[in-house]
Amino acid sequence: MILNEQEQAFARQYLDADLATLALSAHRYPQIRVSALLPHLVALRKLRAKVPSWFRFDLALPPAVSVEQASSEQTAHFKARLFSGRRLLDLTGGLGIDAFFWAKSFEEVVYVEREPALVEMARHNFALLGASNIRVQIREAERFLEESEEHFDLIYLDPARRNEQRQRVFDLEACSPNVLALRELLLRRAPQVLIKAAPMLDLTLAMEQLQSVDRVWVVSSEGEVKEVLLLLRQKSTNLDKTPIEAVALSSRGTYAFTFSRSEEHRSLPLFSAPKRYLYEPNAAILKAGAFKTFAVRYGLAKLHPHAHLYTSEVFVPNVPAKCFAVEAVLKYDRRAVQQYLPERKANVGVRHFPESAQQMRKRLGLSEGGDRYLFGTTTPEGRKILILCRRT
Repeated sequence: MILNEQEQAFARQYLDADLATLALSAHRYPQIRVSALLPHLVALRKLRAKVPSWFRFDLALPPAVSVEQASSEQTAHFKARLFSGRRLLDLTGGLGIDAFFWAKSFEEVVYVEREPALVEMARHNFALLGASNIRVQIREAERFLEESEEHFDLIYLDPARRNEQRQRVFDLEACSPNVLALRELLLRRAPQVLIKAAPMLDLTLAMEQLQSVDRVWVVSSEGEVKEVLLLLRQKSTNLDKTPIEAVALSSRGTYAFTFSRSEEHRSLPLFSAPKRYLYEPNAAILKAGAFKTFAVRYGLAKLHPHAHLYTSEVFVPNVPAKCFAVEAVLKYDRRAVQQYLPERKANVGVRHFPESAQQMRKRLGLSEGGDRYLFGTTTPEGRKILILCRRT
């Protein structure tokens, strides 16, 4: 949807208004398509938070769900810093955020998208934003690869993760386009192919299916995994030695932790009961599977092979993790916990524990919040324990 000048003025005035109230008072604005504008206001709010450099009222925007599924400015900028060259093909153009940032690193970007409405929006937005080196194509990704003889330095694709019934899917073969079926054709058109996959992807299975995976990035933003990126190259690779990089993006900067499956297999961490300090690794490290490597690399002990909580007697600085000072180790008992938490409030988390955080909170009679943290976990002997701590 593209707003005219009158609608843009209305959007500026009511962007942060209560939308339900605005809908009820639509009759007060006979010259404005209020019911049509409300979804646009939601999309604008999401865009303001997700891609601040694109936040403008004359932009063409699809429904909010499309904005929600698009890359953020932070992750798009991260990808654009990884590669540069002469020509890039974005086979799943969508809203065009990735293509826009790729255009800062490549001389020419070819944007391909099968939905005509999205293509028109992207064309309008690229012109507004001054991205003159993006060539727009309306076509199915599969047809473009089959019919075009063009070659590129890099092909990028972010397959749609909803099936025909609009249900979420995660496996590569269930997404559209099916990158497993297109793998050989993709690598004939470019020496390297970058695939963006869902955070829920089974990383080990995907690497085995794709085979020539040259590098993997698991990218988190402000503590939540947002993207899994797999780079394919035209060469055979030893998957056990493929670098896997867990990247944590935040307002404080970027942190990367790189390891391989062979290093993870070789790592022999120590195990211990909770000591003075407790560490909960960044979400990207946990998703990447660096459970043992993380412990060995930073000289930490694990509480349990499956708990993924770590401990030390002396504080270890600069660890890509949330760090806590341990105050007490308690049995899983309501009365014992409330002696330490008379205000009956704590931030509750579980790791290798038979109940969810919500169930544990209810059983202990606690509300969420405050400056104390309570982790439920299980010892190697099978005993349920609670670790009470504060953030360092």
